[in-house]
Amino acid sequence: MSPPVIATDTDQGPRPSQQDAYSHRLEPASGGWRAAVADGFGDHPDTREAAQLAADTAIAASGEAVDAVLAAHRAITLVHPGTDCVMAHARQDSPDEPIDIAWVGDCRVWTWSPSEGLRQHTRDHTFGQELRDLWVADDLARVGDHAVTTSVATAVLDDVGTATAPAADLTLFTCDGIHDYVDERLLAELVTDHAHDPATLVQVLVDAAREAESTDNATALVISLTPEPTGPGTPLTRQERLLEGLDSFGGLGFGERFPGSTEHLLRALSEDRAAGIACDRFLLRDGTTYWCTKDSDHTDHHVSWHGVTW
Repeated sequence: MSPPVIATDTDQGPRPSQQDAYSHRLEPASGGWRAAVADGFGDHPDTREAAQLAADTAIAASGEAVDAVLAAHRAITLVHPGTDCVMAHARQDSPDEPIDIAWVGDCRVWTWSPSEGLRQHTRDHTFGQELRDLWVADDLARVGDHAVTTSVATAVLDDVGTATAPAADLTLFTCDGIHDYVDERLLAELVTDHAHDPATLVQVLVDAAREAESTDNATALVISLTPEPTGPGTPLTRQERLLEGLDSFGGLGFGERFPGSTEHLLRALSEDRAAGIACDRFLLRDGTTYWCTKDSDHTDHHVSWHGVTW
């Protein structure tokens, strides 16, 4: 059995400091893992250190996921009084066991598998979510999404959210700097497209947040239980399928509808946000650069191919 693969990426963005933190640990004997993402907030100079302490304490704690969050609470209030953060923590004892999840605030835990797609298992502890629970329209509730109703420093047992997720091919952690800016449909497309490559996936998720003009720190953490495929059977991203054979891009029968035409395929790529986000990093083949650029208001994609732009 191959051990889980863990990948992370984080970006400070336009914020004056990086207050996101993460920690993870593999259990080689059982194939299990533990991971946590914490998002610090407030003006205290030790906020970043407190968030890292919360994440490190959670993965080291014994017991269940909820015990780990409460251990993080005790640690930061003792070592860094006056600081605060939100966090999500999950642990899986072995690849076939359920995933134990606990959180306070608005960090999220998701799972993905080919049959189930992307599923969210946490529910934000925010004023915005409370408004949605009262059937307030989403555009009105959104103004309360940055007001958290629980946190690590204030948490007591009844405040901690808990969930159990079935074993899945991939577990994803995101902070609000990603999921508040990248809509869930696009998030699902990106995860599906890069699920076989965790290192690329976390980079693309952070890129997507930046493309959406996220003003927050952005952090993604992925645990994959599926060995990364190699050789001729390795799944290709949509960008790679385009370069391997343009007629395969766009789905079954696409090339038949536009025989001998590459312009239609390139136009399709230019309208595909999930493909376009990763173009800068992954469209280099045989000395030819294929890239995706965005206009000044970051809404339209234009694809350049052999120096020709549509």
